[in-house]
Amino acid sequence: MGIGERRANLKRRTLPMPSSETFEAFVAPARARPALWRTLAGTLLAAALWLFAIGATLPFAASAGGFATPVGILLYLASFAALLGGAALAARLLQGRRAATLIGPGGFRPGAFGAGIAVIAAASIPTGIALALLAPPERQTGLAAWAAWLPLALPAVLVQSAAEEVAFRGFLMQSLAARFRSPWVWWLLPAALFGLLHWNPAGLGPSAPSGAFGPTVVGLALADVTVRTGNLSAAIGLHFANNVMAMLVVAMPSPVSALALFLSGVDAGDSERLRLLMLADLAATLLAWGIWRTILARRRLHSGGPGPN
Repeated sequence: MGIGERRANLKRRTLPMPSSETFEAFVAPARARPALWRTLAGTLLAAALWLFAIGATLPFAASAGGFATPVGILLYLASFAALLGGAALAARLLQGRRAATLIGPGGFRPGAFGAGIAVIAAASIPTGIALALLAPPERQTGLAAWAAWLPLALPAVLVQSAAEEVAFRGFLMQSLAARFRSPWVWWLLPAALFGLLHWNPAGLGPSAPSGAFGPTVVGLALADVTVRTGNLSAAIGLHFANNVMAMLVVAMPSPVSALALFLSGVDAGDSERLRLLMLADLAATLLAWGIWRTILARRRLHSGGPGPN
């Protein structure tokens, strides 16, 4: 075996390749118009609409006491509907395809979505114990008051999670995979951009690199889920459940923590423990990803099917 062949085999073992029929079907709608300028223009369009929506909510958030209040957080999360709509509009105007193609063949799959939620719930048990030992959380609000916000908070988190998946693992990854064969482009670039948008030196101080690294790795895991299912449903379920845990159950003190039942005992000033907390939170998501991969592999082994759908 030559050096080139060995490198190709190593690459196939370490990066998801666009060779499976499921992923090819996921990417296929974007292949008709794969020009890079269309991808860039569509990304800018979706981002511009989202930023406009945030600006439009500013007066309403200010009247409610700012974005750090429960109402302000809901308005911020609702603004992601503009990102979702922007990605759909970009697909239609610039690539001539239906918005439904951003989800993948078969559309939304409740089974895969539920499986994503379930594995996050399972992974949260051991990691939640570890996080409690590292930084015992403190109750922020009463159970009844917290539950009263859930009918609004849960759909808002779902909108935010689905919008990010449609924008990053849908429009952007599909478009790049239609234009470039190398996973170093379509797998890594959206995840790196996703992590970069979480760069927050003002709020996290010395822990800002960890704050961006975690979402980057999560983006890679969610991309892998999407590659192997050829659909966004499982990734949306994983993303949604992860954000529910991080924003509504136990949150680190931040401008978007007002809806959480508990607050972590670590703040931005304790950079060492904050980094450990971020790594533990990342470990929960990676554990969930590992559980999901194990379930998927066993289902394929026993049934020959594509896994949860």
